[in-house]
Parts: sequence; C-alpha cells; structure tokens
Amino acid sequence: MIALIHLQKFLDDYLYFDKKLDITKIDLHMTNGLMVKGKEEVKKIGFGVSASLSLFEKAKEKKCDAIVVHHAFNLPQSNQYDSIFQNRIGFLIKNDISLFGYHFLLDAHPEIGNNVQVLKTIGAKTVKPYLHHGDPWGWIGELEKEEDLSVIEKRLKSHLSKRATTYPFGPKKVKKIVAISGKGAPIGPAMQELIEERIDLYITGEVHEWNRELFREAGINFIAGGHYATEVFGIQALMEKVKEKFPQVTVEWLEVFNEI
Repeated sequence: MIALIHLQKFLDDYLYFDKKLDITKIDLHMTNGLMVKGKEEVKKIGFGVSASLSLFEKAKEKKCDAIVVHHAFNLPQSNQYDSIFQNRIGFLIKNDISLFGYHFLLDAHPEIGNNVQVLKTIGAKTVKPYLHHGDPWGWIGELEKEEDLSVIEKRLKSHLSKRATTYPFGPKKVKKIVAISGKGAPIGPAMQELIEERIDLYITGEVHEWNRELFREAGINFIAGGHYATEVFGIQALMEKVKEKFPQVTVEWLEVFNEI
C-alpha cells in the first residue's frame, strides 16, 4: 500500500521530463496529471490506453484504487459536461477511484514514451524530437545500418492493429525513421522537412487519403499501425516503471477490447 500523494508525486516528477515546456499550451484539452481524486491509500493500480465506462467498470471488478491512462478526459469548451462525461466521472467518484491521465507526456517522454518505445522495438536509436505542429510529440530515430522495410514490418507486426497498413512508397532499405503515435500524420507543409531530413519511414497510428498521396509523392514509406495500438507502448512501459518503483503495490493491465 502507498499513499495516493506519493503515487502522484512519482508520476508527475518522472513524466514531466522538461520543466521548460508549457504543457497547457501544447496539450490544450487532454489531462496530464491527476484528474479525479479517490482513496487516500492505494493498493492496486490499473493501466489502460483510454478512459471509458467499460474500463472503469473493469477497474472496479479488479479492485483497483487508481487508474492510469493515456487518454483521460477531453475537455473542450463544447463538452459542456454531457451525459457521457457525467456518467464516467460519476462512476469514479461513487466508487472512490482515482484517475490519472498523461497524454502529451506519454507520447513525448524520452525514456518510456510511445514513440521512443516504437523506435526501440524496431532496433532504432533516438536522434532528436520530431516537432508536430511545432511541438515535440514524436521522435526521429536511426538504425545502426540500413534494413529492409519488410524486416521492420515483422518486428512491429505483433504490436500493431490487425488493420495496420504499410505504404511502400520509399526506399526498400530503411535507416532514418519518424515515430509519432496516434493521430500523428503530418500536415502538408511538414512534408518538405521530412524530405530534407531524408526520412525513409514514417510510423503513426492513423492515415487519411490525402496523407497517403503526400507520402507517395514524397517517396517516403508510411506505416499506419492503428491509433490505439501505437499508444499501448508508453502506458505499458509506465506500468513496468511503477511496478519497479512501488513493489508493494499490485499493478494490472486493463484490456477492455481487442482492436479491430
């Protein structure tokens, strides 16, 4: 058992990797920190990608005192505390369960972030952050030597959605890679930077028709691995970090669906 405040302090201290970044301006709506405060003492922590009533119900079933997710609550002004939001937050309050969410921080973190972990999975070393809309959401990595695109696909296959798609528009041999999980496809003007950086492969979660054509015309390979699937990496790595830090606490992965 640990005090909730000690869990909060560890998560915030560890995940806020660059105190100079103004997270509230980078990540305008999604939570980065404690969202709902439950029990003062924590015996069991559940981990998952996205907040939902199903996830909360499973956490209650598994007797979790706190939940840590990547996507907590999205709170634009237009939300106006609708019934879905009220049901979700009401369930947590009624059952005295704390909710932590780390959105930008679990994408960008230089050790356990989604994108660093994607690069690590394929055997690439991180080179520098990749700026998406001007902010360091992703990472650029390099392989020690060029490898076939098919080899990279095999290393990633078990981690990605069943609907993952590879667009082999670039060189068959890959060395320099961008990883930016979730909805990380670049806007049009950013393509020139990728060309100038000599990026061979761009890995993200989602793809649209116009993204596909930009990559075709730029001559860069593109993998759309699934939004959910590309954002499992960071939260699972964080779960292991919490387990290591607090061996007296039980941790559990809360899988509520298999991505189609």
